[in-house]
Amino acid sequence: MAIATSKSASRGSDGGRLPTGVTPLVRLAAWAMLIAQSAIVLTGAVVRLTGSGLGCPTWPKCTDESLVNTPEMGVHGIIEFGNRLLGVGLGVLGVATIILLWRLRRSRPDLFWLAVGLTAVVPLQAVIGGISVLTELNPWIVAAHFVPSAVAVGVSAYFVRRTYDSGRNPRAVSSSALRALSWVIGGLMVVVVVLGVLTTGAGPHAGDELSARNGFDTLLISRLHAIPVWLLVITTVIARALAARERLPQLARALDVLLVVELLQGVIGYVQYFSGLPIVLVALHLVGACATIAAATVVVDANYQRDPLPQG
Repeated sequence: MAIATSKSASRGSDGGRLPTGVTPLVRLAAWAMLIAQSAIVLTGAVVRLTGSGLGCPTWPKCTDESLVNTPEMGVHGIIEFGNRLLGVGLGVLGVATIILLWRLRRSRPDLFWLAVGLTAVVPLQAVIGGISVLTELNPWIVAAHFVPSAVAVGVSAYFVRRTYDSGRNPRAVSSSALRALSWVIGGLMVVVVVLGVLTTGAGPHAGDELSARNGFDTLLISRLHAIPVWLLVITTVIARALAARERLPQLARALDVLLVVELLQGVIGYVQYFSGLPIVLVALHLVGACATIAAATVVVDANYQRDPLPQG
C-alpha cells in the first residue's frame, strides 16, 4: 500500500479528518510528544526540588476529600497537583495522537505503535507516582519514577525521526566499528542515567523535608556517576572522527549535537556540585539529561537509513 502525502490522498471515508500519510500535523504531534515527555520530567523535578512531593499527601485524590488541591495546601499543593495535571494532559495528547494515526496503523504501524507505547507510559507513571506518595517518597520508588520518563524521551526522539522517512527497508550506512561505537554511546547513556538517578537520591533534594535518602555516600556516588560521563564524551569524540572519515554528514551532525549537549551537561553538573546543588542548576541538569537522551537516540538511529517518504 503506497503512503500518500498529498491533501487529496489524506482524505477518506471519515470525511477527510484523519491523514493516511505523514502530514505536517503528524510530524507536529510527534514533536509535541517529545516536548511533553521532557516537560513532565521538568515539572517532576520542580516538585522534588521545591519540597512539594507530598503537596498532595495521598493518591489518586489530592486529599482524602478532594480530587484537586485546596487553598489550605498552599504553593506545594499547587505544584504537586500541577504536575499531576500535566500527566493527564500528556495522556490526552497520547490518545489524540493514536486517533490521528488510526488510518496509518497498517501503512505505518511503526508510528502507530510508538504512539500507543508512549501513551501506555502515562498510566504506568501515574501508578508509580502514586506509590511514591503512599510510601512517603521512598527514594527507590522515586528513582523508579524517573526511569519510564527517560525511556519515553528516547522513544519520543525515535518517533520524531520516523516521521521524516517511510520507516521501511532499514539498512546500515556506517561501518561496523562506527555502529558499535554508537551503540556503546547508547549503553553508556543508560549507565549515566541510572547513576545520575542514584546520585540525586543520595543528595539533599528528597521532595519533602522528612523523606529518606537512599543511603549512598554522595561523594562516592557522584564520582561513580562522572566515570561513564567522561567515557561517553570520549566515545562521542572518537565516533565523530570516524563519521568524518566515512563521510557521513547526517551522523556527524548528530554527534556534534550530542557532544555539545554532553559538554554543557558536564559544565552544569560540576558547577551544581561545587555550588551546593542550587535548585535552578539541578533543574537545568535534568532538562539537559532529556536532551542528552534524545541526542544519543538520534546518534544510534543515524547509523541506519530508510526509504524516503514518497513524493506527491
